[in-house]
Amino acid sequence: MNIEDFAKTVLDRILEIGLRQSAPAAERMAQIANSGVRYYNVLLRTKLISKTNSIVQHGPFAGMQCTSAVGGSGILPRLIGSYEAELHDAIYQFADRGYQRVVNIGCGEGYYAVGLARLLPAAHVFALDSDPSAQAFCRSLAQLNGVADRITIMGHCTPDMLHDLAQPGTLIFCDCEGSEFELLDPIAVPQLLHCDILVELHDFIRPAISSALPDRFQSTHITRIIPQTTRDPRAYATLESFTDFERVFALCEFRGGSTPWGLFLAKER
Repeated sequence: MNIEDFAKTVLDRILEIGLRQSAPAAERMAQIANSGVRYYNVLLRTKLISKTNSIVQHGPFAGMQCTSAVGGSGILPRLIGSYEAELHDAIYQFADRGYQRVVNIGCGEGYYAVGLARLLPAAHVFALDSDPSAQAFCRSLAQLNGVADRITIMGHCTPDMLHDLAQPGTLIFCDCEGSEFELLDPIAVPQLLHCDILVELHDFIRPAISSALPDRFQSTHITRIIPQTTRDPRAYATLESFTDFERVFALCEFRGGSTPWGLFLAKER
């Protein structure tokens, strides 16, 4: 669907919602606002793709070819290179530690699986996701960036599967919507004691995660919690021609709740 057809579809939807007088006003206003955000997101996405030629502009994955397949607003901060900028220092550190194997649990559309394959040319990446459409997007992105031969795409991750994949010296990169509580258990998967781990901690799903996981690894790893931070809308040259509101909107990651990260670097690899 082109931008004109999409705009008409959204505006028709807003009109239909507005005329639905039987629905509560607050519900109708929320639906109208959501449709408006979707419309504005597509306008900005079109503008940014044209400006960047779909290539990530900043950060450790600069130069990576991206696609518009990323759901929601995710394509905007990824193309800018501001996406999860809190992790950039850790990712640069990974390049210095030199891995032969990366296990990306919850690979989504492949941003980290492909980005890490490009950043770590000696590593083979195992990208796992329970969603078949995410697996297909990841495969396409790997082919687009010329790293498909070093990425193995797999399905839902289980402790038994992680037991087989997590060889000593492996980097575990995990974003699995709260399942990290069961998966990152060194009792069930003893090999984790000799792996580096970067995990998104979904406290808004399971509040105990940010305290439980560091406790599990404190004797075997150097542990650090990485909090969410704000973005400077004037820090990215890519956005120089954008209005102030466009910059703020483009940098927004629209998270569902608090998501700090845990960085656990093995003392013995």
